Amino acid sequence: MKIIQYLTELPENKEDDPGPKPSRICKTKPKNQDGQLFNVESHSDKQLRHFKFLSVSFMSQLLSSQSFVKKIVECEETEELQKLEQRLLEEVLHCINNVASAVEGNGDKPTAKFWRVLLNKSYDMLDKVNALLPTETFIPVIRGLMTNQLPSVRRKAMDLLNNKVQQRTKWQKSQILQLLELVPELIAIVQCKRKKEEEEQAINRQTALFSLKLLCKGFGAENPVPFVPVLKTAIDLISSEKEEKNVMGSALLCIAEVTCTLKAQAIPQLPRLMPALLKTLKNKKELVSNEIYLLSAVTALLKVAETLPHFLSPYLLDCLLQVVRLEKIVVEFGPSSQISLRLTSLKTILATRLAPRILLPAITKCYSEVADTRKNCLRPLMNILKEHIVGMEKEHLISHQSELTAFFMKALDFRTEHAEDDLEEVGKTEAYVIDCLISMVMKLSEASFRPLFFKLFDWSKTESTLKDRLLTFHRIADCIADKLKGLFTLFAGHLVKPFAETLNQVNISKTDEAFFDSENSTEKSCLLLQFTMGCLHKLFLFDTQKFLSKERAETLMMPLVDQLENMLGGDEKFQERVTAHLIPCIAQFSVAMADDSLWKPLNYHILLKMRHASPKVRFAALLALVEVAQKLKENYLVLLPESIPFLAELMEDECEEVEQQCQKTIQQLEVILGEPLQSYF
Repeated sequence: MKIIQYLTELPENKEDDPGPKPSRICKTKPKNQDGQLFNVESHSDKQLRHFKFLSVSFMSQLLSSQSFVKKIVECEETEELQKLEQRLLEEVLHCINNVASAVEGNGDKPTAKFWRVLLNKSYDMLDKVNALLPTETFIPVIRGLMTNQLPSVRRKAMDLLNNKVQQRTKWQKSQILQLLELVPELIAIVQCKRKKEEEEQAINRQTALFSLKLLCKGFGAENPVPFVPVLKTAIDLISSEKEEKNVMGSALLCIAEVTCTLKAQAIPQLPRLMPALLKTLKNKKELVSNEIYLLSAVTALLKVAETLPHFLSPYLLDCLLQVVRLEKIVVEFGPSSQISLRLTSLKTILATRLAPRILLPAITKCYSEVADTRKNCLRPLMNILKEHIVGMEKEHLISHQSELTAFFMKALDFRTEHAEDDLEEVGKTEAYVIDCLISMVMKLSEASFRPLFFKLFDWSKTESTLKDRLLTFHRIADCIADKLKGLFTLFAGHLVKPFAETLNQVNISKTDEAFFDSENSTEKSCLLLQFTMGCLHKLFLFDTQKFLSKERAETLMMPLVDQLENMLGGDEKFQERVTAHLIPCIAQFSVAMADDSLWKPLNYHILLKMRHASPKVRFAALLALVEVAQKLKENYLVLLPESIPFLAELMEDECEEVEQQCQKTIQQLEVILGEPLQSYF
């Protein structure tokens, strides 16, 4: 201790030396004529630094030397020795404090590296002192240091405590009780209740909260009672308006740990905890500017929801609102960030740990609140509902089917309620709702699904003015056909006539009237065509039950083939629609027809389009012809004699592109049919 005190009295640099000072270390006058152990005046700056470094290194080595450690072990642990150990720790911490301020003061000078090395050596010395203390002594010593005048010493004491708690795995019962006695002291630091100082440093309060968190994690499960006041204190902190954000972040993490450990004993605190916690999540500006604070808040809510899911119902609507709002903020951090992973876990807990009777009404209310003002929140909300439905037991699904159906009827009106909004954005939101609906459909029996499907079918026809529901219904039918595959033919019989009518009503070669009564009618009509043809294509593709009877085939044949001349949306849209949707649909239609006597009329109607005034239609008809031949393979030979005169006409077409395409078509037919055709022309 005397060496440390002497070093502390030496000046930082030679030029700072105030002149000779009577030494505290030597009572008798040493050989040095001016009474100093180390004469600053007669040594250089470098020698002064060297002396300090050697002194600290010497102490560090001594404290860990075998002979010294042996003496400590053999020595009886008396109260006097305990006081000496505490004073030694205080002196070491005081020395570290001085060196740390020198590191700051000399940061831009050539000696900066020396001070950093000396600080590391000083910390090394602190570790050696710490290692010498038996646990029974360590705890009272730390307790004494926690009431020290210097904030840095108090903080270092808590750091030492934290290291000890994290490193040790086995504790005796008496030691645990001693550690738990530190809890009120730590709470006092968190609450800034110090007699001689008005304000405790924020960093110290954070360290104290971390200490409480570690103590709770280590010993709270066996000894919950001391930690109830910890939870109350942390709730007071997050309820305060003026609290510093970093301290609040630490308090939130402390809440997460303590709630997790206390379990049922935390329930009485929920009426204060939940409103305060949800309030911290509402302040978007602060959350965005401080990632750690945001992570702490999400972690706290996650742990409370994980530990006490059945007690969340009074706060569930607010919980959902905050969780779906957070999605937008969290996206910026990337999907693999800690914060994204925790938010995903939180959504999973809300989706899987709550009973449908509690969650479904809250989701319905949440939808009503965000549908108009915060459309981007609908995706996470629908994801929560989807996960809930996927995990639902069959009897729950049956008992809640009418409630879910009512919710979907409301949510599927999103397109109608936002008829003039950006089509792409509306489409994205609608996709989330339909995806969620499909997750329910996939769990229903045929008997349960049939009434739901026809309810949706009737619903699509009830809204006469805008017809947006029809667009939504055709999209649903397209998605269900994709999921149910061949099973969808059991329900699709009623769709044939309406779909045929729709194809005619949006065909501008047949009518001049706009189908939708809105500014973006053309775009909507293009979408409607896409969904209708998509659904029909899947019906034909997955049909194994001879769904396409003669009557149904005749109903659909002309509306489909006439789409070859529907220039709705302009040239580019037409070409894209023909190649991506119409031609695959017509080709699959030819395969699915139960009656092969219908091939001839189908082929003939396609051939007639080759005499259309527009070269684009003639070109599209050629593409359709090849695709049908590709599907029918050698069966197409019977249709070939009828096709040749039409192809011969196009070989001399006035449009060069059509003529080239015709030659290409003949070559493709030769490959498909395995016969040379050039002799026919």
